[in-house]
Amino acid sequence: MRNKRSPLILLILLLFGALIGGILGELLSNLTYFKWMSFGGLNGYKDLFHFTLNPAMDFKVIKLGFDISFRINAGSILGIIIAFFTFLKM
Repeated sequence: MRNKRSPLILLILLLFGALIGGILGELLSNLTYFKWMSFGGLNGYKDLFHFTLNPAMDFKVIKLGFDISFRINAGSILGIIIAFFTFLKM
């Protein structure tokens, strides 16, 4: 029987878990009991990684740049953990 676990499935599950957990963390952090969901940073998020190359090319008419950042909150951390254990149960 073929093993269902692949790195691509793990990556998709982790990204999906982080996305859904981040959205739920953002929504729940507005409630009084769930204030711990926003543990600091800008709007409850911490920047893990931020890279900018702005402007990468400037043609005087068009400016091209590149900007990427990975931000997390408590909900996205919980979503990643749940996604990882879901992957292990497959």
